[in-house]
Amino acid sequence: MSREQARRVLEQAQRIAVATHIAPDADALSSAIGLTLILRRLGKEAVAFCDDDLPPRLKTLPHADEIGRTAHGSFDLRVSLDASDPSRLGQAFRGLESLPLLNIDHHVTNIGFGTINWVEPAAVATAEMVLWLADDLGVALDPELASLLLAGIVGDTLGLRTPNVTPQVLREVVRLMEAGASLAALVDTLFNRRSLAALRLFGQALAGVQMEDGVVWTVITREMRAASGLHHANDLSLSSFLIGTEEARIAAVFTERDDGQVEVSLRARPGYDVARVALAFGGGGHPPAAGCLVPGPLEAVVPRLLAALKAAAQGETDGKAP
Repeated sequence: MSREQARRVLEQAQRIAVATHIAPDADALSSAIGLTLILRRLGKEAVAFCDDDLPPRLKTLPHADEIGRTAHGSFDLRVSLDASDPSRLGQAFRGLESLPLLNIDHHVTNIGFGTINWVEPAAVATAEMVLWLADDLGVALDPELASLLLAGIVGDTLGLRTPNVTPQVLREVVRLMEAGASLAALVDTLFNRRSLAALRLFGQALAGVQMEDGVVWTVITREMRAASGLHHANDLSLSSFLIGTEEARIAAVFTERDDGQVEVSLRARPGYDVARVALAFGGGGHPPAAGCLVPGPLEAVVPRLLAALKAAAQGETDGKAP
């Protein structure tokens, strides 16, 4: 399905429920809020949902306080943003399963679960695709919308440092800055600030780092989070830090959630693929950056994932779950 089909279905709809994935990152939230604002400016009713708690630093995004957990109300269209499969949406669309679903995403592992699918793996972020939609729908950029979309692009490119950042992406960044977005402020918010509790947990996790067969990893337990005073650990960017280990080809962080599930954050050096491993365990992402949410217990999840990751680090990239 094409970008043009996505534009047409959005033009035809009047009441739209917009949802993004659990364990939301900057791209997930900024693209969901950004599309919601675009639709509202076209005179449509649009509401954004995310079936998970928002990381503290992302609560500063405009309109983040308006995001609900589970869709409620009368709608004629669902839109999924930045989610590679429906399980990543949690219960955000509970009760609305009969409605048509527009699936907008840039992950190469997207399984095409929508009634209409617009998947662009070449896009650096789903927020970039939402920028294209703003143009297609004739919605002008203002400082608020520009800041949201730039947050998604900056977040998913690690501050414009990933290999897929092209001159075209940089031209879009300039355009968003000219519309009023502050690149410096967004980089500071997304990458330079952590709470004291987060630093304490970071330290505990680093103390437990292990390395074997090209894979560097660590584990964050519920007890560690409680000791640090940090209730949510999906905001540390620890896997991005670990992949800087000179000897590592792949990095992994295993975080035990309060519900007993294990959130797995994966990173890889160029030439290695963690997306296929994540997909095999019910997640998704990109070859250099991916993740999944796996039923616990933690002590069972870690060795299973590590076996697949070690195979991927040796170039065996079938990603099959043992």
